[in-house]
Amino acid sequence: MAAVLGTLLVVAATVSLGMGSVDLAPGEVTRVLLWRLGVESGAAPGFTADAVVVDIRLPRVLLGAVAGGSLALAGAALQGLFRNPLADPHLLGIGPGAALGGVVGTIAGGVTGGVVGGVVGGVMAALVVRRLGGGGLAEPSRFILAGVAFGAALSAWLGFLVFAADRTAVPPVDFWLLGGLAGSTWRLVGSTVLAVLAGWVGVFAAARTLDLLSLGESEARHLGLDVDRAVTAVLVAVGLVTGAATGAVGVVAFVGLLAPHLVRPFTGPAHRPLLVASVLMGALLVVVADLVARTVADPAEIPVGLVTAAVGGPFFLWLLRRRLGGAEA
Repeated sequence: MAAVLGTLLVVAATVSLGMGSVDLAPGEVTRVLLWRLGVESGAAPGFTADAVVVDIRLPRVLLGAVAGGSLALAGAALQGLFRNPLADPHLLGIGPGAALGGVVGTIAGGVTGGVVGGVVGGVMAALVVRRLGGGGLAEPSRFILAGVAFGAALSAWLGFLVFAADRTAVPPVDFWLLGGLAGSTWRLVGSTVLAVLAGWVGVFAAARTLDLLSLGESEARHLGLDVDRAVTAVLVAVGLVTGAATGAVGVVAFVGLLAPHLVRPFTGPAHRPLLVASVLMGALLVVVADLVARTVADPAEIPVGLVTAAVGGPFFLWLLRRRLGGAEA
């Protein structure tokens, strides 16, 4: 599964690097990348092709892949943690908290400050949701309801803060609430990668913990797991990855919901292969969504979050209907 998704991601990235206001053939894109790696394959690429691929589109594709993979990883962890297929970092309020932190960080320290602020906001929001949800996991739906209400309040405060801030220093509110990759730079890619690493390590290290929690809270306790500490640790790691991604690209909704569901039938219940496949699927979803966002209404560009919401929203309603139908039965 991972090999297939990895191949699809490379193909999607190559297509994305070639499409736009300046169209480049896949062979030209490949030649640019090879020359940059020191492999002089064929004639040297033109200056325009090199600048478009390396300086403009490659940072955008890489940032989209990192953000998408991070959000999908967070979604897979939350769904395993709460044993709830509707769990998603943005529906739980962690995404809006990260966006609010990103606004504050951008005001204080520019683009890099936005990533740092997003991390702080994401972790704080995760801890607040932990507190609102009460102890243990006996009522996982309580976390979902608390997160939705908390996220709505944070989104409102985010809007107030953006409108009150210097418009030349802070991206507009639609960036924070709907996401966007237009401002991608190599510096932003580097800052985001450094910020997500600790969270990625934390989530992957918790794969065995998530396997135990999937058996149920009481069963996990009987097997020696400190459930309260485990829940807090996973939520902090999720806050880290969600915060870094959201601080860099804004809220790109439903990726954390969609990606794990798309790969779970092929990976089975074990969380380690699920997490790996979810990362690749999330990266693929955002790279493709961004390609659609910047080409479907060319020369205008629509927010990438609108594309993911157009697919994820109906999927969420289908999941909700199936879950409610199962409860009634």
